[in-house]
Amino acid sequence: MSSASPTAYGLLGTLAGRSWTGYELTQQVRRSLRFIWPSSEGHLYREQKRLVDLGWATVEEEPAGQRSRKRYSITADGRDALEQWLATDPEEPHFQVEGILRTFFGNHGGHDDLRSSMQSTSASARAMLGEMLGFVDEYLEEGGPLSMLEQGVVGEFHGRPMIPERLHVVALAIDITTQMLELLDGFFVDAADEVAVWPSPDDVSITPSTRARLEAIRDRNP
Repeated sequence: MSSASPTAYGLLGTLAGRSWTGYELTQQVRRSLRFIWPSSEGHLYREQKRLVDLGWATVEEEPAGQRSRKRYSITADGRDALEQWLATDPEEPHFQVEGILRTFFGNHGGHDDLRSSMQSTSASARAMLGEMLGFVDEYLEEGGPLSMLEQGVVGEFHGRPMIPERLHVVALAIDITTQMLELLDGFFVDAADEVAVWPSPDDVSITPSTRARLEAIRDRNP
Protein backbone atom coordinates (compact mmCIF):
# COMPACT_ATOMS: atom_id res chain seq x y z
CA MET A 1 0.00 0.00 0.00
CA SER A 2 1.32 3.46 -0.87
CA SER A 3 2.45 5.63 2.02
CA ALA A 4 -0.01 8.34 2.98
CA SER A 5 -0.78 10.34 6.11
CA PRO A 6 -3.82 9.78 8.33
CA THR A 7 -5.01 13.18 7.09
CA ALA A 8 -5.05 11.86 3.52
CA TYR A 9 -7.15 8.91 4.65
CA GLY A 10 -9.47 11.30 6.47
CA LEU A 11 -10.02 13.11 3.17
CA LEU A 12 -10.43 9.81 1.39
CA GLY A 13 -13.03 8.63 3.88
CA THR A 14 -14.96 11.85 3.41
CA LEU A 15 -14.86 11.39 -0.37
CA ALA A 16 -16.15 7.84 0.00
CA GLY A 17 -19.59 9.25 0.80
CA ARG A 18 -19.88 11.67 -2.13
CA SER A 19 -17.89 14.02 -4.34
CA TRP A 20 -16.95 17.46 -3.02
CA THR A 21 -15.42 20.63 -4.37
CA GLY A 22 -12.00 21.38 -2.94
CA TYR A 23 -13.43 24.09 -0.69
CA GLU A 24 -16.35 21.91 0.47
CA LEU A 25 -14.02 19.00 1.20
CA THR A 26 -11.67 21.15 3.24
CA GLN A 27 -14.47 22.72 5.27
CA GLN A 28 -16.20 19.38 5.85
CA VAL A 29 -13.03 17.71 7.13
CA ARG A 30 -12.14 20.68 9.34
CA ARG A 31 -15.64 20.68 10.80
CA SER A 32 -15.97 16.95 11.36
CA LEU A 33 -12.40 16.01 12.31
CA ARG A 34 -11.04 19.08 14.11
CA PHE A 35 -11.51 17.49 17.52
CA ILE A 36 -9.89 14.15 16.69
CA TRP A 37 -7.44 14.89 13.86
CA PRO A 38 -6.95 18.64 13.35
CA SER A 39 -5.20 19.85 10.19
CA SER A 40 -4.50 23.27 8.75
CA GLU A 41 -6.39 24.42 5.69
CA GLY A 42 -3.19 24.55 3.65
CA HIS A 43 -2.27 20.99 4.62
CA LEU A 44 -5.71 19.73 3.59
CA TYR A 45 -5.42 21.33 0.16
CA ARG A 46 -1.97 19.80 -0.31
CA GLU A 47 -3.29 16.38 0.68
CA GLN A 48 -6.15 16.69 -1.83
CA LYS A 49 -3.59 17.05 -4.61
CA ARG A 50 -1.67 14.09 -3.20
CA LEU A 51 -4.77 11.91 -3.46
CA VAL A 52 -4.93 12.73 -7.15
CA ASP A 53 -1.19 12.02 -7.59
CA LEU A 54 -1.71 8.63 -5.93
CA GLY A 55 -4.59 7.84 -8.26
CA TRP A 56 -6.99 7.63 -5.31
CA ALA A 57 -9.10 10.58 -6.43
CA THR A 58 -9.92 12.40 -9.62
CA VAL A 59 -10.40 16.13 -10.01
CA GLU A 60 -12.50 17.90 -12.61
CA GLU A 61 -13.01 21.58 -13.32
CA GLU A 62 -16.65 22.65 -13.20
CA PRO A 63 -18.22 26.05 -13.88
CA ALA A 64 -19.06 28.25 -10.91
CA GLY A 65 -20.46 31.51 -12.20
CA GLN A 66 -17.74 33.28 -14.15
CA ARG A 67 -15.09 31.14 -12.53
CA SER A 68 -14.45 27.44 -12.15
CA ARG A 69 -13.86 25.15 -9.22
CA LYS A 70 -12.28 21.76 -8.66
CA ARG A 71 -14.50 18.80 -7.79
CA TYR A 72 -12.89 15.71 -6.26
CA SER A 73 -14.23 12.17 -6.50
CA ILE A 74 -12.86 8.94 -5.07
CA THR A 75 -11.60 6.26 -7.48
CA ALA A 76 -11.82 2.48 -7.23
CA ASP A 77 -8.15 2.45 -6.22
CA GLY A 78 -8.98 5.04 -3.58
CA ARG A 79 -11.71 2.84 -2.11
CA ASP A 80 -9.29 -0.09 -2.07
CA ALA A 81 -6.66 2.05 -0.33
CA LEU A 82 -9.19 3.16 2.27
CA GLU A 83 -10.23 -0.43 2.96
CA GLN A 84 -6.60 -1.55 3.24
CA TRP A 85 -5.80 1.29 5.65
CA LEU A 86 -8.79 0.41 7.84
CA ALA A 87 -7.51 -3.18 8.02
CA THR A 88 -4.13 -2.11 9.47
CA ASP A 89 -3.25 -1.36 13.10
CA PRO A 90 -3.54 2.35 13.96
CA GLU A 91 -0.64 4.35 15.35
CA GLU A 92 -0.31 4.57 19.11
CA PRO A 93 -2.50 7.33 20.58
CA HIS A 94 -1.04 10.83 20.50
CA PHE A 95 -1.86 13.27 23.29
CA GLN A 96 -1.00 16.84 22.39
CA VAL A 97 -2.57 18.93 25.14
CA GLU A 98 -0.44 21.96 25.85
CA GLY A 99 -1.95 22.31 29.30
CA ILE A 100 -0.55 18.88 30.20
CA LEU A 101 2.86 19.82 28.76
CA ARG A 102 2.90 23.00 30.86
CA THR A 103 1.88 21.01 33.93
CA PHE A 104 4.82 18.63 33.32
CA PHE A 105 7.23 21.56 33.59
CA GLY A 106 5.14 23.57 36.04
CA ASN A 107 7.79 23.56 38.77
CA HIS A 108 9.88 25.97 36.68
CA GLY A 109 7.19 28.63 36.50
CA GLY A 110 5.14 30.79 38.76
CA HIS A 111 2.35 29.63 41.03
CA ASP A 112 -0.31 31.75 39.32
CA ASP A 113 0.95 30.77 35.87
CA LEU A 114 0.41 27.07 36.57
CA ARG A 115 -3.09 27.64 37.92
CA SER A 116 -3.96 29.93 35.01
CA SER A 117 -2.77 27.30 32.51
CA MET A 118 -4.93 24.67 34.17
CA GLN A 119 -7.98 26.92 34.28
CA SER A 120 -7.51 27.89 30.63
CA THR A 121 -7.20 24.24 29.58
CA SER A 122 -10.34 23.40 31.52
CA ALA A 123 -12.27 26.24 29.90
CA SER A 124 -11.10 25.24 26.42
CA ALA A 125 -12.09 21.61 26.96
CA ARG A 126 -15.49 22.75 28.23
CA ALA A 127 -16.00 24.96 25.17
CA MET A 128 -15.03 22.14 22.81
CA LEU A 129 -17.37 19.81 24.67
CA GLY A 130 -20.18 22.32 24.26
CA GLU A 131 -19.55 22.49 20.52
CA MET A 132 -19.62 18.71 20.20
CA LEU A 133 -22.84 18.53 22.20
CA GLY A 134 -24.22 21.01 19.69
CA PHE A 135 -23.51 18.43 16.99
CA VAL A 136 -25.36 15.82 19.05
CA ASP A 137 -28.37 18.12 19.40
CA GLU A 138 -28.35 18.67 15.65
CA TYR A 139 -28.20 14.95 14.96
CA LEU A 140 -31.18 14.42 17.26
CA GLU A 141 -33.14 17.39 15.94
CA GLU A 142 -36.48 16.71 14.26
CA GLY A 143 -35.79 16.21 10.57
CA GLY A 144 -32.09 15.86 11.30
CA PRO A 145 -29.66 13.06 10.44
CA LEU A 146 -31.06 10.53 12.92
CA SER A 147 -34.62 11.15 11.73
CA MET A 148 -33.43 10.85 8.13
CA LEU A 149 -31.80 7.53 8.99
CA GLU A 150 -34.89 6.23 10.75
CA GLN A 151 -37.12 7.28 7.87
CA GLY A 152 -34.78 6.08 5.14
CA VAL A 153 -34.41 9.47 3.45
CA VAL A 154 -31.37 11.42 2.26
CA GLY A 155 -30.85 15.09 1.56
CA GLU A 156 -29.73 18.30 3.19
CA PHE A 157 -30.26 19.64 6.68
CA HIS A 158 -29.58 23.26 7.59
CA GLY A 159 -28.26 23.72 4.06
CA ARG A 160 -25.63 20.98 4.35
CA PRO A 161 -25.63 17.55 2.69
CA MET A 162 -26.05 14.73 5.20
CA ILE A 163 -24.79 11.15 5.12
CA PRO A 164 -26.96 9.66 7.89
CA GLU A 165 -25.94 6.07 7.15
CA ARG A 166 -22.61 6.83 8.86
CA LEU A 167 -24.20 8.06 12.07
CA HIS A 168 -23.55 4.87 14.06
CA VAL A 169 -19.76 5.17 13.70
CA VAL A 170 -19.84 8.96 14.07
CA ALA A 171 -21.69 8.52 17.37
CA LEU A 172 -18.96 6.17 18.63
CA ALA A 173 -16.26 8.74 17.84
CA ILE A 174 -18.26 11.51 19.51
CA ASP A 175 -18.80 9.32 22.58
CA ILE A 176 -15.10 8.78 23.30
CA THR A 177 -14.15 12.36 22.39
CA THR A 178 -16.74 13.92 24.68
CA GLN A 179 -15.64 11.61 27.51
CA MET A 180 -12.02 12.74 27.10
CA LEU A 181 -13.06 16.40 27.07
CA GLU A 182 -15.17 15.88 30.19
CA LEU A 183 -12.16 14.26 31.87
CA LEU A 184 -9.83 17.12 30.90
CA ASP A 185 -12.29 19.71 32.13
CA GLY A 186 -12.93 18.03 35.47
CA PHE A 187 -9.30 17.10 36.09
CA PHE A 188 -7.94 20.59 35.54
CA VAL A 189 -10.69 22.22 37.60
CA ASP A 190 -9.70 20.00 40.54
CA ALA A 191 -5.96 20.34 39.85
CA ALA A 192 -6.16 24.14 39.81
CA ASP A 193 -7.89 24.05 43.19
CA GLU A 194 -5.17 21.75 44.54
CA VAL A 195 -2.35 23.89 43.20
CA ALA A 196 -3.96 26.93 44.83
CA VAL A 197 -2.92 25.68 48.28
CA TRP A 198 0.62 24.64 47.32
CA PRO A 199 3.30 26.86 48.90
CA SER A 200 4.89 27.08 45.42
CA PRO A 201 5.19 24.82 42.36
CA ASP A 202 8.75 23.80 43.33
CA ASP A 203 8.14 23.18 47.05
CA VAL A 204 9.01 19.56 47.90
CA SER A 205 6.98 19.70 51.13
CA ILE A 206 4.03 18.38 49.09
CA THR A 207 5.78 15.00 48.76
CA PRO A 208 3.20 13.13 50.94
CA SER A 209 0.38 14.11 48.56
CA THR A 210 2.57 13.03 45.67
CA ARG A 211 2.83 9.55 47.18
CA ALA A 212 -0.94 9.43 47.64
CA ARG A 213 -1.48 10.41 44.01
CA LEU A 214 0.95 7.84 42.63
CA GLU A 215 -0.53 5.10 44.80
CA ALA A 216 -4.04 6.07 43.64
CA ILE A 217 -2.87 5.80 40.01
CA ARG A 218 -1.47 2.34 40.70
CA ASP A 219 -4.68 1.28 42.47
CA ARG A 220 -6.73 2.37 39.45
CA ASN A 221 -4.52 0.30 37.20
CA PRO A 222 -3.53 -2.86 39.14
